[in-house]
Amino acid sequence: MKQQINSSLIGGTLGMKAVSLGDLDNFLDWLVDGGDGADPQALYAAVAWTFWCVNLRANAVAGIPFGVYPRGMKRADFTEDNTVEFDIDLRPFLWTAEAWLLLKGAGYWLKRSNSVTVADLQILNSNTMKVLKWDADGPTVFRQQVGAKYRDYPAEDIVYFRTFNPKDDIREGVASGRVGELPALLVKQVNQWAEAFFRNGAVPLTLLMAEGTVPIVEQDRIRKAWRQIYQGVKRAFNTAVLQKGMKAEVIGQPIKDLAMPEMEVAKKHQILAAHMIPPAYAEPRLSQADRQDVQLALYTDTIIPECKNQLVPIVNEQYLDALGLQLGYRYNEIEALQRAEIAKAESASFMMSGVMLPSYTANVVSVEETRRVADALLQMAALPGLDDAFTPEEREPLDLAPAGAGDGGTPPGGGDAPGQSSPPKALAPGWGHHRVSLQSLAGGETKWQDEASRATLTVT
Repeated sequence: MKQQINSSLIGGTLGMKAVSLGDLDNFLDWLVDGGDGADPQALYAAVAWTFWCVNLRANAVAGIPFGVYPRGMKRADFTEDNTVEFDIDLRPFLWTAEAWLLLKGAGYWLKRSNSVTVADLQILNSNTMKVLKWDADGPTVFRQQVGAKYRDYPAEDIVYFRTFNPKDDIREGVASGRVGELPALLVKQVNQWAEAFFRNGAVPLTLLMAEGTVPIVEQDRIRKAWRQIYQGVKRAFNTAVLQKGMKAEVIGQPIKDLAMPEMEVAKKHQILAAHMIPPAYAEPRLSQADRQDVQLALYTDTIIPECKNQLVPIVNEQYLDALGLQLGYRYNEIEALQRAEIAKAESASFMMSGVMLPSYTANVVSVEETRRVADALLQMAALPGLDDAFTPEEREPLDLAPAGAGDGGTPPGGGDAPGQSSPPKALAPGWGHHRVSLQSLAGGETKWQDEASRATLTVT
């Protein structure tokens, strides 16, 4: 006969009670997780900024174009035409993995296999999962427990995502929701205070004072009568009539001070910073250009590194590699990155076709020298350098020299009829302008300014 091992809970007015070790584990887990609504998952359901941050990042991760490709294919060949037909749509799995990493610090997929191969995937609730056993190579057994029931899975059946944890190399990592827990909790408490304030008729905390000593019974009667007359939204505009020397005095900070708008903004920025989202992303009055810059920063600083360093290696190593496949994101198809590449291309095309007039291009010794100068111009214009694989579009050079310069005064490329010339695309409305002097590019071996014209170029 199997003997059940019991433990004891002591405290309160119930004395000592015997419970099984399984129930004790559940109780201790409940104590650790907390029941006061302060954990990241409760805050996700209660604080709008936490909800928005988690969904923003999960949507971004799942929204980047990707495909399943043969193992060993180079990233340059990741195109939609080269994708392998794959029966499982990984998009919801990637969305949920990212959300669980933000809220719990770990995510779990169950590989459902048949006798031949992995037939399907199942998303497991991270609250029910934990690493049960491990060795020097990592986890060996995972346990899923719901109530008193549990099931153990070997490590080869689980795709295990986790964030970094400086105190633990095996179990769940540090969730960004945990980092932003305190500011989110403060926002929640401010919302609760405001809700209670208006639910009680927007009546501030009030002290009723009377001359002399008021018996306890009379205090209770007055307090009850005051609430019945003035508490609640329906009674918010009732008129108070005080008798027998009674006075009402509002205590505590004025309502305008309790609102603390500066604190609300600071906590919002802390929540966004905890989720590695640029705080400017949430500003309501950003210009279109600024919003595009912030969106680009979100992808380049947070989303793309998350995919490259966290999600893709785990999916490939623990799941697709055994199938002879690999997950590949097509980052170059992200709209924010495409806008940035177009801006760089337009600027470089304008500079390389417009700056290098016949009187200047004689000094250009090679294509490499041309690219070096274009990169220098881009850096002076506060733009990142050109992607090595990018080739700017062909464009007729622009006439920046005064009349009579060049071959017989004819602009390079023939030019437009008088009064019909159009500005270069890089100078179109909506482009930010940076003034760059050609003279500043003189580097010793190559001179980029006509001594006669001292032309100045405006680029974007």
